[in-house]
Amino acid sequence: MTQDDLWWQTLHHGPLLLALFDADDRLLQANAAYRDAWGLDAQAAPGWGELVEAARDAGIGPVDAPERRSRIAQRGYEQAWRDGRRLWWVEQRTASGGLAVTGVDISALAGPRPLTGQLLSSQVGRELLQALLADPRAWPLSVATLPAAADPAELLSRIRGEDGCMRLDDGRLLVMLPATGPAQAAALGRRLGALVLTEAVWGETATELLLRA
Repeated sequence: MTQDDLWWQTLHHGPLLLALFDADDRLLQANAAYRDAWGLDAQAAPGWGELVEAARDAGIGPVDAPERRSRIAQRGYEQAWRDGRRLWWVEQRTASGGLAVTGVDISALAGPRPLTGQLLSSQVGRELLQALLADPRAWPLSVATLPAAADPAELLSRIRGEDGCMRLDDGRLLVMLPATGPAQAAALGRRLGALVLTEAVWGETATELLLRA
């Protein structure tokens, strides 16, 4: 394996979201992280409009409809995604008129913040959970799931200042327990009346963790 091969393999399997579009905004190449984010198989080569429409129909991708592709030489922008991530994108026009796209997860830059007294919506809660998952300071990390009938006001009065509480799509309540070892998390879960206590796995997304919770 040459040094160039190793460099490409690192990019192909790395955390950056990388893609190259032609002058008609049709996908030419993309690494695994980009394809996973947009729900594309290894051979898919959609146009930009098709890519966005398919993601919206599948309930994945950005929360808000992406802007039309810019014709300027380079631009950067932040975007909230349905899986709770916040991504920073840089788009650069190539000499042939195509578009090189790089995305990076910036969820952890703001860091966890106290949210005592706030019952978060599903989307805001996912964003906080993704920020915690991406921040080494929040580990070890667990989530406690409570029944839909639990009293939010009572729950909010009993959680710690660093914990976050959100309402899941199915009505259940979920409490995030950052910087909390398994034994302490188990004790807190019992005190809160949790149905399930789920320990996070490094590298998973908020969506993946919530599927296990």
